[in-house]
Parts: sequence; C-alpha cells; structure tokens
Amino acid sequence: MVEALRDTTAPAPAAPRIDRKRRFSPIWLVPIVAALVGVYLAWITLSEKGPTITISFQTADGLEAGKTQIKHKEVVFGTVKSLSLSEDLSHVEVTAEMTKEAAPHLREGTRFWVVRPRLSASGGLTGFSTIVSGAYIELDPGQGASEHSYTGLEDPPVVRADMPGTEFLLTADRIGSIGAGSPIYFRDVQVGQVMGFDSSNLDAGVTIHAFIRAPYDKQVYAGTRFWNAAGISLTTGPQGFRLQIESLQAVLAGGIAFDTPATARTGEPAKTGTSFTLYKDQTSMQESEYTIRLPYLVYFDGSVGGLTAGAPVEWQGIKIGQVTDVRLQYDVAAGRARIPVTIEVEPQRIEVVGTDPTFATGANVAALVRRGLRAQLKTGNLLTGAMVVTFEMDPDAPPAELGTGDRYPVLPSVPGQLDSAMRSINGILDKVSSLPLDQMIQQINATLKSFQTLAAAPEITESLRSLAGALSSTQQLLGQANTDLGPVIQKLPPLLTTAQQAVQRLSGTLGSINQGYGADSTFKRDLTRLMSQVDDTLRSVRVLTDYLEQHPEALIRGKTEGFN
Repeated sequence: MVEALRDTTAPAPAAPRIDRKRRFSPIWLVPIVAALVGVYLAWITLSEKGPTITISFQTADGLEAGKTQIKHKEVVFGTVKSLSLSEDLSHVEVTAEMTKEAAPHLREGTRFWVVRPRLSASGGLTGFSTIVSGAYIELDPGQGASEHSYTGLEDPPVVRADMPGTEFLLTADRIGSIGAGSPIYFRDVQVGQVMGFDSSNLDAGVTIHAFIRAPYDKQVYAGTRFWNAAGISLTTGPQGFRLQIESLQAVLAGGIAFDTPATARTGEPAKTGTSFTLYKDQTSMQESEYTIRLPYLVYFDGSVGGLTAGAPVEWQGIKIGQVTDVRLQYDVAAGRARIPVTIEVEPQRIEVVGTDPTFATGANVAALVRRGLRAQLKTGNLLTGAMVVTFEMDPDAPPAELGTGDRYPVLPSVPGQLDSAMRSINGILDKVSSLPLDQMIQQINATLKSFQTLAAAPEITESLRSLAGALSSTQQLLGQANTDLGPVIQKLPPLLTTAQQAVQRLSGTLGSINQGYGADSTFKRDLTRLMSQVDDTLRSVRVLTDYLEQHPEALIRGKTEGFN
C-alpha cells in the first residue's frame, strides 16, 4: 500500500534558476517625469526671477504683503513680499521681488511712489481706479548705476523721466501761491510745470525748478523773462481797477508765464540748469526793461494822502518813473513837519531828440529846474483817490535850484492841485468875509424902498396910461385903414401929439428918477433904453402916416419903389 501511494505522488520540483539580469520597470517613469518637471520649473523660476529690493516709505497705507504690485505704465514689474518697521519706527521697509524685465531699470535715480486716490489743485483727481483695484506702487526708471535700495516718494513726481524737455531754475524773493505742479504758460498755452522748489537758503531767495516740455523749451533764450501769473491779480492805479486772470487752473494752483522779446531771440536756446529771475507780475517784468534809474527827493508840505510806493511819476501825462518811498519827518529847527518822497526817474522812457548825450545821466535836470521844472501832487484817480507825482514846467515859478540832499538831489515842488484849490477858496472866503455886508444890505433895502415909492408915483402911472392909450388907438387906426382911410389919416396927428406928450411926461419923470437915483443907476439906464425904443416907434408911425396921406393906394398895392 505504501508503494502504491509512492507511485501516485507527484514528481519533485526542479531546482529554481536565478536570472541575474536587471530589467527597467515602467513604474519609475512617474517619479522621473515629476523630477524633470520640478527641475524645469525650478530652472524657469530661477531664470525669470528678478532682484529683491527694499523701498522705504513714511507709511504703509494701502500696501499689503503678497498683494500690492509694482507697475510701470500698467505693466507688472514686481510684488510686495513683506512689510516691516524700521528699528527707530520712523518709516516702513517694503521688501519686493522684482521681475527679470525690471532688473535693467533698477538704477540710481529710479523713483517709487504709492498710487492712491489724490485730489489736488494742479492735477485734479488722480488714481481714481485704485478705489476698486487697490493701491499699487509706480516705478519711474532711472539712468544711474545699479541700485537695490530706494527711498519712496510721498507724492507723485510732476515730470516723468521719459518726458522730453528742459529744466530751468527760477529765483524769486517770494514763492507766493506757486507750488509743485503749478502750470507754466507760453502765450496762454500750457507748456510745462513746476517740479518743486529749494528753500534751503531763504536769505538768497527761493529757487524754483521749472520744467518746459519739448519743443517749447526751444523758445527759452538767455533774454527770456518769467513772471508770476498765479491766480487773480487785481490792482488799482490812475487807470482805475485792473483785473488779470491767466486761467482757471492758475487761479487754483498758481502759475508762471514767460515770453521772449524779438530782440532776444539770438544765439542758441538756453541750456539745462540756466537760471532766470522770476518777476512778481507782468508789470514788474515790463518795468525791468528800464535799467537806468535816477533817484531824487521831493518835499511836500501838505497832505500826501493817496500817494504810496509804486505810484507813477508822470510828465505831460506820460509815466517816466515811480515813487519808491513815502515817509514823515519833523524838522525840530523849523518846528514843522514835512514829507520827503523818494522817486526814481527812468530817462530811458524819454526819447531825446538832438545830440545831447548827458540827458540820460540827469545832468540837464538842474537846467530844467532853473527854467521852471517843479514837482506837484495830482489826483490820478477820482474813484480810488490815488495820487501821482507830476513834473510841470512853470515859467512863473519862483527861482529855485536843484538841491543837494543827504542821499539824493532834491527837486523843488509846488503845492498840489487840492492845496491850490483850497487856498483859492480860502482867499475868496476871506474877501467875502471882509465885505461890509450889513451896510450893503441896508443900501439895498433903501434902494428898493425908493424904487417902490417911485413906481407908485402918479407921474409914472399917468405917463404909462397915456402911452397905453396912444398905442391902443394906433392899433385901432391900422385895423380900420382898409375901410376908412381918410378919417384914420385925419386922426393920426392928434394921436401922435398925445403920444409925444406922454413921452415928455416920461422924460420929466426920468429927470426925477435921475435926481433920486443918480446918473449911473440901472433903473435909469433901462428906462432910457425904453424911451428910446418908444420914440423910434412913434417916428416910424409918423413916417407911415405921412406916406399914407400921399399914397393911400399903398394899402392895396403895397409900397412903391423909390420910397425910403
């Protein structure tokens, strides 16, 4: 049985054969591919990664780590990675990773600032889009050596680095309303902006950095003049009120204007950094053309109300200078107050006809004073009460010479118009007050009473009544002449006789008047003139009567030729 079982058992397995040849498993493709992709990504990341920079700002307002981007013309150049305070807590350190494209532009002079909503008078509303998208940092490339640490700007720069143009320096005593961003005008066209100003040395004035865009910067020459055109300029003077407005933007943010005279457009345009004087207004700029100024002193004894520094000095209505100082002095020795007025005469305003070259230096002023040149105060504007100093040639003025003062020559003066008028009025009032008014009034009353008595005299009444009757009868006679010429002519001689009697009575009355009033009385002269007219009338009537007696047909045919 055991043998039977052995026969039925399976044969023993063969010994195992070991194959020592290694084979590649496809499963290893997955980690290999992953590793290759990692290496590639790492290489891409390292090759495209830009430098890391730090920017310091006064505050981190609007900045977020990992979100705030750095842009240039809306192209992303980097991202803020971290924000930290400085050790002294004075500012914020912003660490940013930049792109590879930004590396060539990270140089000395590169500027960074935070773009956020801003409202200014010069630029209006800017950064409005950041209300939705959030603030970001703007980059303005520089031109220096490579740099990785920067100080950010708190306000955006006025002019970008890539804007073509020229920067000039303007010096002024006062900056007024001019600030960064104020416009610059050339013939009412905005051609530039104020970049800022330097006030490190205020004793020497303020230096303003002005940028003028191309091609307008070629309009600036060495003789170009700049003036403050900021806002509204309202001045008063002999010409009244004067209002100047450059533009609405200049009203809000101030402004500067410039122009170049035709005579100054020679040579090459001004180079970068050329310095110019900034005049306070256009009038001051125009006054700068007159470089020769001769100072004089004028003493006025009366009031100088309305006369201020800057008032014009005129000759024949033409401005030849201006007042520079007005003050009050008290002369202890003389015991009176006087007002020295300092003036400047600009001889370049006077066109000299002839060959005398000394007039421009003031040498002829002494000769003019001997001929009657005097200074006088006059009202320049009745509305504002502004006064001006005028030169007048008065040949009848008392002799005088050009004086020598402590500082300047002294010009003689005459009283002003107002003082002269007041003196004339006071003289008239003095004469009126010296008249015997009471005696004159008494004489006038006596004369009026005498005239009233004379007018009521019966002789005057009877004479006038007779004259009235004679004239009435003559009028009736002429009215009836066409119907009854004969009787009318017969009535004329008696009427004329009656009229002559009336005239004789009036003549007698006139004699009485002459005795009562004198030969030179006004009443007698008027009455004599009346009697003469009445006598001429009666003579004409008599001539007419004689002619009608001889030529009664004249009432129908008219006057014949040859009758005079």
